[in-house]
Order: sequence, then C-alpha cells, then structure tokens
Amino acid sequence: MTSQALYQLRLFLRSPRALLGAAATPLVLMVLLASISDHRTEAGYHDRLAASMATLGLSSMCYTTLAASVVASRDAGVLKRLMATPLPIWTHLAGRVLAAIALTLVQSIIFYAFAAFAYGAAVPGGWSVWAGLGLGSLALCAAGLAVAQAIPRGDAAATLLSTTMLPVILISGVFFPVDELPGWVGRIAEASPLTHVGALLTGSTSFTHVWWLLGWTAGCFVLARWRFRVEPAQPRSRRRPAVLGRSGA
Repeated sequence: MTSQALYQLRLFLRSPRALLGAAATPLVLMVLLASISDHRTEAGYHDRLAASMATLGLSSMCYTTLAASVVASRDAGVLKRLMATPLPIWTHLAGRVLAAIALTLVQSIIFYAFAAFAYGAAVPGGWSVWAGLGLGSLALCAAGLAVAQAIPRGDAAATLLSTTMLPVILISGVFFPVDELPGWVGRIAEASPLTHVGALLTGSTSFTHVWWLLGWTAGCFVLARWRFRVEPAQPRSRRRPAVLGRSGA
C-alpha cells in the first residue's frame, strides 16, 4: 500500500497543473477575503480565515480531485485492466487515498504558513487540528469515492462534483459562520462533514466532531464498495420513432 501511495504521489507531481489549481483557489480567496471583508479588523479573523481556507483546500483535493481522477481512470479502462492483475483494486484505491491525504497535509501547512507570515495568524496546535486534517481528509476521500460511482462518465464529472460540493461549502462555515444560517439550513449544516472539519481546525476539542467524521468515513466507504464499478455507464439507446409510410392509392 505504501508503494502504491508513493506511485500515486509521483503521478500527481507529473501533472502539476491539477495540483496548482487545487491549491491556488484557497490562497487567492484568502488574499481577497483578507483584503475586502468587513470583519478583517476583528480579533482572530485571520485565524478563522486560515482554517476556512484549509477546509476548502481539503475538500478540493480529497473530494473533487480524487473523484475526478477515479472517473478518468475508469473511462480510460485503467480500473478494468487492474482487475486482471494480481494487485487488488482496493489496494490501488487506498494508495490514491493516502496520496491525497499526504498532499492535503502539505497543502494545509502551506496555507497556515502563508497566513502566519502575511497576516500574523496564529498557527494552531493540539490534537484537534491534526484530527481535523486527518479524519477530514479521510472522510472527504470516502465521499469522493462514493460520488464517483454515481458519475456515469467523465464528461459529467465536473458538473456533478461542483454541484454536490458547492452547496456544502456554502453552508459549512467556510465563508459564513454556521450560527448565522437560518434554522433549517443550520440543521443541515450540522450534518456536513466540512462543518466538523472546520470546528476541529479552529480548536474545538469536542469528540462529537470526531464521531461525525468517522461516521461519514464508514458510511461513504460502504456505499463506494457497494456501488463500485470499473466501467463507465453505457449511454441509453435512443430509438427513433417509427415513420408510418403513406398508403398508395
């Protein structure tokens, strides 16, 4: 499994544009929000901003990038060919998950270092931050694998992944505090894995967040295993309506 993770890391590094795209967006948003937000002068704002951008980067790397790469491999026939090799398919996928988690940890360290250098944000410490990064990455990887099974083909990946992730990001405290959301939206946000990741990254020591992330991880892995397939969905056949011939006189 370690060798698979190292191999997947090398593959990621061979396509730096995908990595830069996943890492650049949170950094750009951090600079913009730190410059234009009405709350930028409040105490602790930049600390919370760094945690929010780390949460956003985590979701981008572990959910969007991982799921899109699995769908692309499935469309290219890579997963199907792996079934004919001695390598178990789940060892291959575990290597992808470990590689995504490793890149997320490095990315988060870069975010916090930039926030500390540019804005004087306090670098967090304690077990809750590492639990948020580790368990959050694992939960989002599991969710990415599960959603990848619902994507029929690669041409639908970008649309479905952005459609499923953007609403979750908006209600999970990444851009707005959860306690400012309306009642029913707030109740939905309490079940979001990103809400619990953000809470741990801002220093919460409640084990409730840990149990939520473990539950998301287990449920999504079970769903991914149940619905797993190595071939893209076949397009539905469209039958042309029969044209009735005119009867001759």
